Amino acid sequence: MTPLMPTSQPIMTGSGSLPRCEDIPFTVISAAPAKLHHAPICGGVCLPKGSLFEAGEWLVEGFGGSYLVAQTEVLNRWSDGSVRWLLTRFAPSRILPGKTSGTLVRPEKGAKNANGITTLQQDKGELTLSLRQPHNASDTTLKLTPELRGQNGQSLNLHITSISEEMQGDVCCIFLANVEVIDVPFVNIQIRIEVWPTGDVVRVHSRIRNTRRAQHKGGLWDLGDAGSFHFRGLHLNIQSGNVSGGQLFWKAEVDSETRHGNSSDGLKILQQGSGSAAWKNTNHVDADNRSTVRTRGYHVQSSAGVFHGDRCSPTVCLVTEDVQLTVAVPEFWQQFPGSLSVNANGICVGLFPATIEQVFELQGGEQKTQSVCISTRFTGGQLGHLNWTYDEPRMVQSTEWVKQANAMAWLPDSTGFADDTLGRYRRYIHESTSGQFSVAARRAKIDEFGWRNFGDIPADHEQAHYAGSNTIISHYNNQFDLIFGAIQNLVITGDPAWFEIFEPMARHIMDIDIYHTNEDRACFNGGLFWHTDHYVDARTATHRTYSKHNASEKDGYGGGPSNEHNYTTGLMYYYFLTGNPEARASVVSLADWVINMDDGSQTVFGLFDSGDTGLASSTVFEDFHGPGRGVGNSINALLDGWILTRDDRYLSKAEQLIQRSVSPLQNCETLHLADAEGHWSYTVCMTALGRYLSEKLEAGQLDENYDYVRQTLANYGQWMADNEKPTLSEPESLEYPTEAWAAQDIRKANALRIAASCTDDTTAECRMRQKADDLNDAAWRDLYSFGEQHLTARCLSILMTEGLRDVFHRTCQPEYMPPAKVQCKPLAWTMFVPQKLRVKKMLKNPITAVLAATRLLNPQRVLNTVKALRRQL
Repeated sequence: MTPLMPTSQPIMTGSGSLPRCEDIPFTVISAAPAKLHHAPICGGVCLPKGSLFEAGEWLVEGFGGSYLVAQTEVLNRWSDGSVRWLLTRFAPSRILPGKTSGTLVRPEKGAKNANGITTLQQDKGELTLSLRQPHNASDTTLKLTPELRGQNGQSLNLHITSISEEMQGDVCCIFLANVEVIDVPFVNIQIRIEVWPTGDVVRVHSRIRNTRRAQHKGGLWDLGDAGSFHFRGLHLNIQSGNVSGGQLFWKAEVDSETRHGNSSDGLKILQQGSGSAAWKNTNHVDADNRSTVRTRGYHVQSSAGVFHGDRCSPTVCLVTEDVQLTVAVPEFWQQFPGSLSVNANGICVGLFPATIEQVFELQGGEQKTQSVCISTRFTGGQLGHLNWTYDEPRMVQSTEWVKQANAMAWLPDSTGFADDTLGRYRRYIHESTSGQFSVAARRAKIDEFGWRNFGDIPADHEQAHYAGSNTIISHYNNQFDLIFGAIQNLVITGDPAWFEIFEPMARHIMDIDIYHTNEDRACFNGGLFWHTDHYVDARTATHRTYSKHNASEKDGYGGGPSNEHNYTTGLMYYYFLTGNPEARASVVSLADWVINMDDGSQTVFGLFDSGDTGLASSTVFEDFHGPGRGVGNSINALLDGWILTRDDRYLSKAEQLIQRSVSPLQNCETLHLADAEGHWSYTVCMTALGRYLSEKLEAGQLDENYDYVRQTLANYGQWMADNEKPTLSEPESLEYPTEAWAAQDIRKANALRIAASCTDDTTAECRMRQKADDLNDAAWRDLYSFGEQHLTARCLSILMTEGLRDVFHRTCQPEYMPPAKVQCKPLAWTMFVPQKLRVKKMLKNPITAVLAATRLLNPQRVLNTVKALRRQL
């Protein structure tokens, strides 16, 4: 392909308020010790509002002196229709260790497709991929055959119901195949195939999902539930031409020696445990509370002998005169158990290997996505060309660019970050992410590995008040949006190590922690499971909070997904950075969950009263619908749904919840906001309201709803300046006076600073900002009074966001929310009464009970109630 010359333009051109983006700088960082070959690069870049309206064609400059064709996709747009986030794909022939500066530039002429057409067809459960590669005279055919084995080891009947082409481009082609399990209709398999022709690379993402609900009797979610799917194995068979009699090359670890033999000799690689010192941990129990792990690490059976090791990152290659087929499996040991074997027909990847004596249990509404990387490039048996699979290069933009694009609220610039004279945030982040508190060390402590666990981090703060003698098995499930905190720190530091935290966690959340069913109650369907319940071992509940083994230890034990644990913003930015379609779908699903849980027509009480349930707005108490994290998280999720879709029903629902829970006329004393145990989280709601104002301002909607929130925050700020104090100044009022209260006070200070940006009274603003600084300084002092406990997961999650925002407020020009164009006239506010309490009150009154009885004549109400009752039972 003849290189295309770019146009010569400055980074930003144009006049007025609508700059034009011509050059977009970025950096690719490779942590691998040697250069990588043909590693696919895929990353999102943000753009300033008004700078680009059509994606158009781009080239990449900066990799080896030649211009590479870039394939772009618009992920999100600003309110004016201009591009907000642009996904970029390109495939350099090599990437050197360290940092490589690149630039997206416009070509003088259109870029031409030099790669031909890639096609995907299916026949009797087999997917056939025809790869037309630029350097080969003929097509290469790749056959992919999934195999699922039932509980008794029998092969289940699979039927490919559809194949769709998501993308056909110069750099990457994407196909999606949906597979039905005929014998088990509530289980389906999805296979997403990415083809990168210039590097002869194919990435296969296989997802198995159990769409059936869990029964969760008594609000308990243990393994062994009647809604689970039990199976013996899931495999992906890979073929390319006739490899029988060919040469076999393989290595068990990236840096180990390459061994070789003949394909007829066969090869079996099996990773049974993580290889960690804590491999026998009770993190891996089955429904009978017995460990499923029999062996610490991996073993290999080959013609060269039997080999053992701890952590396998295998690459296997078959070579004939006509074919070379190379396979690597990312996160092979982390996602154990897994297998990789060679047979007469090709290579078989055991995503859930049937070669071990284990029955796998996929809980109701649970799914699992796993990936395989395939190369058909001829390298003479050399295996280094897939090393990138185990240490992917990362694409990042500078802090200055992200700040200029205004892609994240309350983000300090790199200068302000470096000039943080107190140094406390940088010191804290270093201490809480290195040594024994590094993400690797945290995961190793309870062996937070395996297909269901990897990605999460232990909720190690629970150890302090745990009564058991062992290291507590407690899962974090993204409380306080650790994913988003890690992404912000990636942006501010440019350190790709942050990917190690948020990327596996995002994939874990999407697979394991979100309840993928529509058969349960509306308040649970599609919801996000809480973190493990406080100060008890997870036992057989896995990541689903409530276990029967803990039911006798607590009163009123049990429950399910709730509005108070709904964190979406990290997943949204993960989508912006990677283009992962599952992330977008997850955020939209969690926004829909908010709407559905509040829909009274979907409950058993809807027969008498189909109004809002209040489940989207309550916090701690069923009858409290003032400011709290319940309504705050609901508002935030709805905002993310609106940003992704521009569907106004999300914004309308957010504004309805705002009107329900807060008002400029509220008396903060009567809301008991000073009661930390019951109402500490009102600051979560304030933060969501501040974000609402920012998004309304960006959209140019300075209307009555904007004014309503602006007045409300100013009112809260006045009360906080007069009444708030460090929470730990009165430890006797707290059940557990832990380090978490100090971390939450940093959020409190930042919420007060948001309120200060909403007042027109300069004196009041100064009082608020001074009080915020005082609260913040006290919080940092209190935090460090708890020794190493302040470095545990909960504080880290809070501080990664709130500590960074503290730096912003101390080093950047204070934000100011301008007055609305139209002023609101708020009505007197009264506490919302939830549906259940309304119905109970109605049925106690003879007159209203008679009126309610007439609703039994409405067929639709009766039908909805019957459906809700069935789901309840």
